[in-house]
Amino acid sequence: MGIRAIIKKRFNSSGFTMIEMIAAMVLVSILVPGISVIVRGSLMNVAFTNMAVLANMEANYAQRKFIKDVNGVSAFSNGLSENNLIFTSSFNGSEYEYVIDNGTRTIKCSKDAGASGLLLQRVVKDTTINAVNYISKFTYKDKNNSDLGGSPSAADVHGVELTFYLLRGESFYKYTTYATIDNNQLDL
Repeated sequence: MGIRAIIKKRFNSSGFTMIEMIAAMVLVSILVPGISVIVRGSLMNVAFTNMAVLANMEANYAQRKFIKDVNGVSAFSNGLSENNLIFTSSFNGSEYEYVIDNGTRTIKCSKDAGASGLLLQRVVKDTTINAVNYISKFTYKDKNNSDLGGSPSAADVHGVELTFYLLRGESFYKYTTYATIDNNQLDL
């Protein structure tokens, strides 16, 4: 086989032409942005789902602790307000205080006037966005489950409802939990 035969065989091989390469590049340049939008959307959905799951886990912990403490109430103390809950436990005689702090955007809990521990962070206390109010507060109920207002007498309180909003990313998550000390609350 001579040099002419080798050259002739090499140039007649079926490779890509310049037109085919350009067509492939155009096709790839059209598909890649579309695929990247789909991938980005999927990753954002995963991030938002994880954020919601973590908010639910934090709220679940706070609600369980709140219910556990309030279900053991022997008496509420004076100084109750939408931001403050003070009560004495029937289990150990300790005085507990829950505070919704707008300055630090937290819900704090202390026992026997000790150092306050953080129960929740990034709590929205009082915010209005697009005519929607986000207000975290304690609501006090009497033995007939009627709202007692913002600063009730400690002797009249038979149940407490805690409503709080968590801000995670750009989303608000609302949670409400209710605890009672009086069996009359359960009579229907």
